[in-house]
This record gives sequence, C-alpha cells and structure tokens, in this order.
Amino acid sequence: MKLYLKYLTKPYLSVLALTSFVLVGIYVLVEFFDKLDNVAKSKVSFSIFLKYLLFRLPQICFDLWPITISLSGLLALAFLARGGELLALRTLGFSCWRLSFPYLFVAFVLTLGFVFLEAPLLPRSTFKAFYTWEVKVRKKEPRGLVVRGRLFFRGVNSFFVGHVLTPDASFLRDVIYAKVDDEGLPVLIIWAKRARFQNGRWIFYEGLYKDAKEGMKPTWFKKLAFDLEFSPETVLVVKRLPRTQLLKELWAQRNFLREAKLPTILPESEIAYRLFYPFAGPFLLFLALPVFLGEKGQQTLGKGLSLGLLAIAVGLGVIMGAKAIGDKGLISPLLALPLGLFLVFVSSIFLFRLRRF
Repeated sequence: MKLYLKYLTKPYLSVLALTSFVLVGIYVLVEFFDKLDNVAKSKVSFSIFLKYLLFRLPQICFDLWPITISLSGLLALAFLARGGELLALRTLGFSCWRLSFPYLFVAFVLTLGFVFLEAPLLPRSTFKAFYTWEVKVRKKEPRGLVVRGRLFFRGVNSFFVGHVLTPDASFLRDVIYAKVDDEGLPVLIIWAKRARFQNGRWIFYEGLYKDAKEGMKPTWFKKLAFDLEFSPETVLVVKRLPRTQLLKELWAQRNFLREAKLPTILPESEIAYRLFYPFAGPFLLFLALPVFLGEKGQQTLGKGLSLGLLAIAVGLGVIMGAKAIGDKGLISPLLALPLGLFLVFVSSIFLFRLRRF
C-alpha cells in the first residue's frame, strides 16, 4: 500500500471506531432509560434487561451503520484539514478525487464485510431480543414457538403446526390441527396445504379433515372454514417478524407468496433493506465529499463540514423516501432502495463534475 493511502485511511479507521462507540452508546442509553420503567414494574432481574440490550446491539449497529460510516469519513477529513495536512496534500498536487478515493474504497469494503457478518447474526439476535422483552420482561406466555420458520402451538386440548408465511401468523402452509377430548381421544383432525385467518375464522385450503361427529371418516375439501378456539394473536406471542428470518427463508417465503398470487411486499422489503441499506453509507460519503472538499481555506472546517452534514441528511432522506415508496407497493421493494442509491450516486457524480474535480 502506498504511503499516502495509509496516511489518509489511518485517521478514518480511528474516527470510525470512536464514532461507532459514541453513536451506539447514545442509542443504548436512550433505550435504557426508555425501557427502565417497564423493567422496574415487571420486577425482573436487572441481568435480564442487560441481556436484552446486548441482543439489541446488532440491530442498533445495523440501523446506525450508514450514518456512522459516512460521518466518520467526513470527520476524518475535517481532522486532516484542521491540522493543515489537507492543504499540504493539495499543494503537492493531490486532486480532490484522489483524496476521496481511499475513503470511498475503505467504506465500501467495510460495508461489504458488515453485510456478510450481519446476515446470520441479525435474525438470531433480533429474535432473542424480542423474546426476552415479550416473555421475560412483559411476562407474556410463549404459547407459540417458531423453529426455522415452522410454528408449533399447543393449546389446552389441541395442537397446531404450520410453516409461517406472514409476520402476524395469519397465513401458513402445510398445516396440521388436532383436537382431543378430556380423555385424550381425537375429536377433530385437519390437514391442509394452506390456512388463512380472515374475519375471525380460520380458512383451510386443499386438504382433508376427520370429525368425530362423522365417525372420523376422511373428507377431502378445497376450501373450508372452521371456528377454532384461537386466533393468530394467541397462537404466536413472539411473532415471526421478517427481521428474525434468514435471507434464504425470506426468499423462499417470497417465492411461495408469489406463486400463490399474494402480496410479496413484506419479504421483498426486508430482503432489500438487509442487502442494500448498509451500502447507503459509502454512497452518502460519496455525496458529502465533493461538498466538503469544494470549500477551501478557513471555510473548509466551518461551511464545508456543515454542508457535508447537510448532504448526508439529504441523501439519507432520498434513500429512505425511495424505501417508503417500495413499502407502499408503488414499485417493487427490490428496486426501490437500489433506485434511491442510484439517485444519490448520480448526484455525487454531478457534484464532482460541477466542482471540476
């Protein structure tokens, strides 16, 4: 590695470590005091609350990553400008693009590694955090258990098994329901390819049932509604949120919903958010650098830094606005976030050319 690359990237990594610690620390403190009253009322061990905050860390880091990675690059350059090193590099003939490239390259590589690491970690930690809060702190009974996307529910005299397809557990596939009497004898058995909770009733599709009133004779059906003793809310206390699923599970869910001609917005939105949102960091930094480096002399720290922060805020607004459009179903969520990143990229190229860098 060339000497000037080490010289430029070293402060970036140092500032990144400090900025990450500060931002995550502030976020944790806010959540700590926000949840403290609930913990005190529930009278649970303080160690459980600390475990909850620990399980929340991957999600917090994920949400803050674009701001952290872009803000750190901007502050690192401001640090060089404050010491006069930035002016010295420009005097030696370093163009603004040559000064920017090491920061953009490091930001992209770090983001790529971050996405790779969070893919298996984020779903597990999110589920543990949600479970800890809902069950151990709020004292809700975990009547439903989801293992690798499959729901196992046991009622007083019944059990229910199915593959969860929606976060609210209102739509499942490969469903088995069985109910027994007080002596343990079967009263009703249902098997179906799909089941949906709608208008207060469970509707089963393409399956068979055995009813004790009909002598447990197998009866095939294409569509049949049953009034069961539970709803999705009672089935699943710890909901199968999209954030708690692995990417391959989300993709399989998306394909199944698509084949069933049902909305695929939820899984597609989560897939796009998980894959593309962290890369907002390098793109925001790409937008802020020409704004910051466009100011020279004493204005670099004051006006340049302020405009750079404003560029990050505006760019993040564009990206999140594109995500909101995808979440509403106006365009595919798989295209919405990349579109937002593309708009920021085009704006960055325009600013570099406008400044004649």
